[in-house]
Amino acid sequence: MPLDIGYYLPGSLAIAAFVLCAMGGLMAVRRFSNLDRLRLHHDVAGNMFAVGGTLYAVILGLVVVDAIGTFETARTTVEKEADAIANVVLLAERLPADKSAAIKSLCERYILEAVDGEWPLMNQGKVDEKAQNLVVQLLREVSDFEPVTENQKIISPLLIQRSLDLMDQRRARIGISLNGLPSVEWLVLCVGAIVTIVLTYFFHLESYRTQLAMTALIALLIALNLYLVLLFAAPFTGDLTVSAGVFGYVLSAMRAS
Repeated sequence: MPLDIGYYLPGSLAIAAFVLCAMGGLMAVRRFSNLDRLRLHHDVAGNMFAVGGTLYAVILGLVVVDAIGTFETARTTVEKEADAIANVVLLAERLPADKSAAIKSLCERYILEAVDGEWPLMNQGKVDEKAQNLVVQLLREVSDFEPVTENQKIISPLLIQRSLDLMDQRRARIGISLNGLPSVEWLVLCVGAIVTIVLTYFFHLESYRTQLAMTALIALLIALNLYLVLLFAAPFTGDLTVSAGVFGYVLSAMRAS
């Protein structure tokens, strides 16, 4: 089984390995390079590091903010999906007993399948076809109802709209779970991290331990931000995920009513 750094323990090990590699690179430069020559180019290296470091910091910061936004969007989408289910159940109570029972049964089955089946599958980057079929069955059940009374004629289109809202929010959730950060962005972030770390090697401080500590801190800061991107850009995988708890709350309310 491949190492999944979306989990905290493997991720911590990956961060530690990144920092150690950065320190190892500095050790190699200090051992095999002409240190006097490095001192001669401190001014140029300083300007290069300022430009490269600032540019990378801006790019990394924007990606981190975007990843956090993706996570919050996923959380809001799940809440709206649960709200749509609750609305369908509430509206169904105004229908005849047999139709109301059929709609509530489909809603309950969907919640159970989403929590017990779809969430674990999304953690693997997959889609639960059974949950999709239950949503389609629910929409058909709602659409097949022929209203008779004036009250039912008002309820029926609202019920269809809420069922469509449920389908739309589920589609949005699945889209977020399947579309992570593009590979080209990861390539830019990783290459930028390496370049930024390497630029620190073009300086020579009299205190070897001080420079080693500074390089380690810069590498740690970059690694932590990259790990934030990894965690937040995939809201349904790893240890930091959007919970399905709101579905459980809706189910409890359904069974209590």
